[in-house]
Amino acid sequence: MFAKSCFAVSIAVVALTVQSSIAVAQIVIRSTGVVTGTVVPPSQNPNFNQGTTRVDTDSRGQYFRNGQLVYSAQDFDPNLVQIDSTGRYFVDFRGIPIVSTDGTLTSPVLSNGQLQPVRRNHNAPTRFHGTIQDELVVRGRYEGIATDPRTGLQYQGVFDISGQGPRYSDRNGGTSPTVFDFRSHYNFAANPQISPRPTVSSFRIDAMPVQLRVTIPAGLAPISNPNPMGGNPNPIGNPTPITPPSSIGIDPNLSSILSNNQLQQVSRVVLEGSKNSDAQIGPRSRILLR
Repeated sequence: MFAKSCFAVSIAVVALTVQSSIAVAQIVIRSTGVVTGTVVPPSQNPNFNQGTTRVDTDSRGQYFRNGQLVYSAQDFDPNLVQIDSTGRYFVDFRGIPIVSTDGTLTSPVLSNGQLQPVRRNHNAPTRFHGTIQDELVVRGRYEGIATDPRTGLQYQGVFDISGQGPRYSDRNGGTSPTVFDFRSHYNFAANPQISPRPTVSSFRIDAMPVQLRVTIPAGLAPISNPNPMGGNPNPIGNPTPITPPSSIGIDPNLSSILSNNQLQQVSRVVLEGSKNSDAQIGPRSRILLR
C-alpha cells in the first residue's frame, strides 16, 4: 500500500512539474500581419545607422525591380557607383532607424487590443520603432489577446512583437519603405567623399504585409482553450477580411484575390509574390556590412 501511495504521489509530482513547465515556458507565435503608419527618424538618432546595404547595380548605378527602374545613381551623383575586384558594380546605402507615433498593426493572431505607446521620440508616444535596411523591421508592444494557431490557446496581456516587411529586392518590395526611398547612399572612397545625408523627414506606410513574431511572456497562463481534447478546429479565430488599398504595390491581376481573401491569405500572397518564373527580378544585395 505504501509503495502504491508513493507511486501515486510521484505521478502527481511529475504531472504538476509538466504543467508548471508548460505554464512558465515562453511561447513564440509566428504569423502574418499588416502595418500602417507614418515613419520618421527618431529624435535620439535622426541620422543613419552604421549598417550598410550593398546593392548590385549596372555600370550607371541603376537598380531594376520587375523590369522597372527604381533607383539610378545618375539622378544624384555618378560617383556613388563603385566596382569591386570581380568587376561588379554596386552602390552602398546606410540603414535608417525609424519610429511611428500613429502606427497600427492587424493580424489574425491578435485581437481586442492595439500597439502600446512608448514615450521615446521628443517624449511623444511611439507606437512602433524599427530599422530600414534590406527590409523594414518594426518592433513594439501589443496589449490585447494573442491566439496561438497551433493549439488554439488564447493569452491576454502585453506582448513583444516584431514584424519583417518585404525585402527591397522582392517582387513586392515596393510595399515597404527602402533605402532607395530614403536615399541613404554614400561613398567614402569618392573624392570628395559622398556622405550619407538624411533627405526624407517622413514616409507613409499603407498596409505593408509583415512576417510577424509575437512573444508570449513566460509564466502567462492561457485564458481559454477552444478544444481541450487537443487540436484546434479554428486556429486563427475568424479574422475579418480586409481589402488592401491600391498602393500596396501588387500586380493588378491579384486584386480580385486580395479583395476576397482573409488577412492571412493576403499576407501570404503578397509576401510570396508571383510564381511566374519569367518575371524580371532585380539583383539582390550580396552583402550586409555590420
